[in-house]
Amino acid sequence: MNPEKITFLFGEVPDGFDPGDPDDRLTLLTAEHGGEGDELTAPAQVGFRAALADQIASDNPPQVWRTAQRLLAEGRDRVDVMRQLVLALTPALMDVVVAHKEFDLDAYLAALDRLPVPSAADVTALMIEIVRSMQGIEVDALDQQVTDRLGLPADDPVMEMLLDTVSDYVIGPDGPLEMLAGDRVLHVESLTDGIVLTHRLSAAEGMSGMLDIGVDLAGFWRHDKLRLGSGDELDVGDGGWVGPDGWLAGYPDGAMLAVRVGGGVVTITVLDAAPPVASELVAQLRTIYDDEVAEPWLPITVEELVLGVLLDHHAALAEPTAPLTDLLDAAGLQIRGLRVAHEQSVWDNAARARRTYRVFDELGAGGRGWAANRALSLIDGGVQDRSAAREVLDLLHDPEILEVVPNELLGSDDDPELLAATGELVQRLLAAATKPAHQAVAHWLAAVVAERRGQVLDGESHVRMAVRADPGWPCAADRLAWYTSDRGDAIEALAIWRGLGATAAISDDVRTLEQLTAPDGPKLGRNQPCWCGSGRKFKACHLGRPARIELPDRVGWLCRKAAAYLERRGGAPREVVFEHAAARAVDPYDDDSLAEALADPLVIDVVLHESGWFDRFLADRGPLLPDDEALLARAWTLVQRSVYEVLESRPGTGITMRDLRTGDVLDVRERSFSREARRGALVCARVVPDGQSHQLIGGVFTVAPGRERDLLDLLDEHDGLALLAYIADRHRAPVIIGPDGQVLENVPALGGITPREAAADPTRRDELARLIASFPEIDSSTGIVGLRPTRLRELLGFRYT
Repeated sequence: MNPEKITFLFGEVPDGFDPGDPDDRLTLLTAEHGGEGDELTAPAQVGFRAALADQIASDNPPQVWRTAQRLLAEGRDRVDVMRQLVLALTPALMDVVVAHKEFDLDAYLAALDRLPVPSAADVTALMIEIVRSMQGIEVDALDQQVTDRLGLPADDPVMEMLLDTVSDYVIGPDGPLEMLAGDRVLHVESLTDGIVLTHRLSAAEGMSGMLDIGVDLAGFWRHDKLRLGSGDELDVGDGGWVGPDGWLAGYPDGAMLAVRVGGGVVTITVLDAAPPVASELVAQLRTIYDDEVAEPWLPITVEELVLGVLLDHHAALAEPTAPLTDLLDAAGLQIRGLRVAHEQSVWDNAARARRTYRVFDELGAGGRGWAANRALSLIDGGVQDRSAAREVLDLLHDPEILEVVPNELLGSDDDPELLAATGELVQRLLAAATKPAHQAVAHWLAAVVAERRGQVLDGESHVRMAVRADPGWPCAADRLAWYTSDRGDAIEALAIWRGLGATAAISDDVRTLEQLTAPDGPKLGRNQPCWCGSGRKFKACHLGRPARIELPDRVGWLCRKAAAYLERRGGAPREVVFEHAAARAVDPYDDDSLAEALADPLVIDVVLHESGWFDRFLADRGPLLPDDEALLARAWTLVQRSVYEVLESRPGTGITMRDLRTGDVLDVRERSFSREARRGALVCARVVPDGQSHQLIGGVFTVAPGRERDLLDLLDEHDGLALLAYIADRHRAPVIIGPDGQVLENVPALGGITPREAAADPTRRDELARLIASFPEIDSSTGIVGLRPTRLRELLGFRYT
């Protein structure tokens, strides 16, 4: 590929990458464009650019590169030119992917000839300008106005694509425009400018200094730059408006406020009394609601109702009226959050819509996603006959669908009504199940319902019946292995999981059990009495099986049982674990950072201990545990996380530790950490009894000397999310900000590397620490302004004298 093409496509190419290699091209394009759009559209953006890169690299068709050169010669930068090429390619590719048509090369080449088209920014500005001057214009007329003013044909596929893209961006709750029933488009901020809305001030608002802009002030939701008449700016957030200290203190509790926004200025006056509920305005709101709800049959936002009234009767809110909460109540509309509906079926339809999106998110919008939603639709209908019941059972026999549907039926909070409804469904399915596969599914569902009700022994019975009905069905076999492991039969559980193809490489359960079941019992003759005391001959009892696993050796297994409970129970644990992983992640918006956090054993241990799920585990699965394990587990609930000082290390065997909270000295059985621990080191951990000595469970992390008191105070709060956020903070690289407010990307004193790179390199951390220790908070001579040195030292985990 010639250098000009390489520069156009990739800019500077890092060493080690070959732009002529398709895989390397894809990697380079992903690095540059993978962040464009959201998680659904970003892969498509990269895909379009990869297709263009292939066309340019192969010069097939040659018109692509010629068009790029023509646009570059006009003074456009390479990023803008690539976006123009993407716009030309997209309609032709979408016809192939969506409409399953042949690729129309002639149409593609014609689209290239018509480039350039206006930029998305130009179209956006023009669209907003037109709507501001023609409030309520129909969307088709808006598109025609835009293309007419640009002098372009409205039926040009590239222009249609551009208009659709811009419309998706500017029309909707996050854009400046909104569309109401009848495809009428309006500009929200200008339509609501100058209106007055009323609101009763609550005591909480007066004390907090935040004015709630929920239902009553819904017309002002999209005004994001506001100030008071005094010139003081308001901090506009999702929860409300926050002004200068005491800005609401002068208004009495319960005062009826009239709030006007005009030209970005907020004016608040106190009314002597609440304005009466005007029947004419009530009727207008109800008419707008009826028009808006008719087609989607979904709840309507309060903002949409305000906008509809203003569009048809702009003077309706020119003077103070009754609060919207009172007006909506008089209109027979129920308020939930920021939306309204007139009957339960509207709310139910919204719940089904959200459920459909959740299922598609889990299973995709293809076959399994549709099948799962079909099953849920049949269940919504009550599964009134055997035909419907058998169709549901057929659909749920698919393991991936079965993983999603029960959670939708039971919810995440063990709602008694949902449990009762699902229990009734299970009884209908059991009565209709005649085929073995159907019986297995029905008993599996019955087991899950029993588990959520806290009836684990009933759940075990249903699981065994499911396996007897359909021994080859992996869902039933896997759940039986879970029960078998919790009961303490490692050999049988391992055999079941291996029979399903599970290995130590992919299964934490298999890996844990394999470490426990290597044959290492006493050397006995085949016909000698077994060492276990059963009275049976060795060959008929434990020949080829492991010796009895002592309680201290089962500590890791017990921890695995608790973790498996979070993974397999269903419902709330999944959300709870993800919430805690996000708190632990250095960057919760980065997939790799989240995956790293999920792999940290401390996350699961915090969920179990600080967030109380270990108690739930014992309540739900305790009846299955061997007696000695159940007793040991209950003892663990009394052990708090603490900071320990290492007094002595016996590499490969154990360590002696002192609890800095209580002063207790404990001997700890430990193999791995004992090889690294050094006398005097401080660590945060949970040290639990194991029946003979003590062991460390969950994650362990070092504590910088001088920080132990603060950490103990944090641990005393028993706030797991705060603890994980503290740990995430420790792993973030220090940030140094220059006088211009920008991150200082390289530091000469560190050899020109970034602080992040220095922090990640153990050989440079001391150097970085010394450098940071020399920084004042603001140093005009070095031009370095940043976090307080003490804060940076804390992040690095060093102590300074």
